[in-house]
Amino acid sequence: MVSVAPLIAIESTRTLPTNRVVFHDAKIMHVMDGAVEIETTGGVLTLTPGTSLAVGAGRWCLMRPRPHVRTWTMYIDEGFLRTQMAFLLPDATRVRPGLHPHEWDGRPLSLTPGISRLQLLEPLWRQISVLRDDAPVTEVVRARAVELFARWVSVIAPTFLTPELAEGLGEPAESVLRPIQGRLTDTATLGHVGRAVWLLKERMDEPWTVASLAQSVAVSRAHLTRLFAAHTGLSPIRFLTEVRLTEFTRLIEETELSVTHAAQKVGWPDPRIASAWFSRRFGLTPLQYRLNPHPHLTDRDRCDHCAVTKFSAHPTRGLGK
Repeated sequence: MVSVAPLIAIESTRTLPTNRVVFHDAKIMHVMDGAVEIETTGGVLTLTPGTSLAVGAGRWCLMRPRPHVRTWTMYIDEGFLRTQMAFLLPDATRVRPGLHPHEWDGRPLSLTPGISRLQLLEPLWRQISVLRDDAPVTEVVRARAVELFARWVSVIAPTFLTPELAEGLGEPAESVLRPIQGRLTDTATLGHVGRAVWLLKERMDEPWTVASLAQSVAVSRAHLTRLFAAHTGLSPIRFLTEVRLTEFTRLIEETELSVTHAAQKVGWPDPRIASAWFSRRFGLTPLQYRLNPHPHLTDRDRCDHCAVTKFSAHPTRGLGK
């Protein structure tokens, strides 16, 4: 069966360390807030806001938040990743040593795009995260995935190019992220929408409506909806769903709270709503997720080149990690 989409973006928050886990797809993790210590076959490094880590399919990593971390992680079919990057970076002499897809062997790769570029990309990742929800037809999803991936590369390109070429590019133009309109900077600085985003994150357990949120930030419902579409890529209530789903996933992953209690803590009084959104995102229910943990490596299994077939799993398993 053909995969619906060759990539997915997941926002995660974490306060507890993970096991050594290995994924079927390539993984590119971007740190937005906090810090995390990452252990891989290449050693141990600490990632802070503005830094990223790329790991090829079938290679393990372990995360230790210091003391907490918020990340956006892209899980990408490695064949798709290499093909697209080779097309978008055709001249290996213009790329920093070791970063061209024909040179990279999948070993852990540390990158420093900078927090301003990662903040610019956050609305784009959020569109990728709901890609399958908004376009259920496989062909449409895959075409949209290619489009969004190319936009990601257009913003992140200086990270891959040689220093002299990267310096000449300057800051990315907002047009590369259209149809998202607006400054696309840190939402905390964006007036009404920044205040609304803060309210939804800090008080996600409240029964928000567009009307009540608009009243709280003193704008009309129509204007607030336009602001959210411009600066987050989603409507206010869809954004709230994503905020709740991120925290619900952390509670399922890191605590022993029941599904019902976890759902209530994030603002879903009916646990069936929480389970439905979780299943749409990860392909299994919260209880299945807990009872069927992601395959991980023990000290005896630890190696530099782990076979994907030995540790392969459903491509969306363990994405909360």
